[in-house]
Amino acid sequence: MKLWFSLAFCKDIFFYSLKMAILVGTLLMLINYGSVLWARGYLLPDEILRILLTYLVPYCVSTCTSVAAYKRHHPEVR
Repeated sequence: MKLWFSLAFCKDIFFYSLKMAILVGTLLMLINYGSVLWARGYLLPDEILRILLTYLVPYCVSTCTSVAAYKRHHPEVR
């Protein structure tokens, strides 16, 4: 588990996952809340919490897949 976290927070994987979370999270946020934001002009607190989770999920998915790919292609790191 210690190895997994050290890989997950290494510079390359961290920033790649962050970029993917921003890209995918923004797209999903606009799909799910764009019309609400446009019509109402503001978001409710529970909507903001769900939007934060909308960004967290792609970050976690990208991190998990990046760590798994790294370990698969670098068998000496196990």
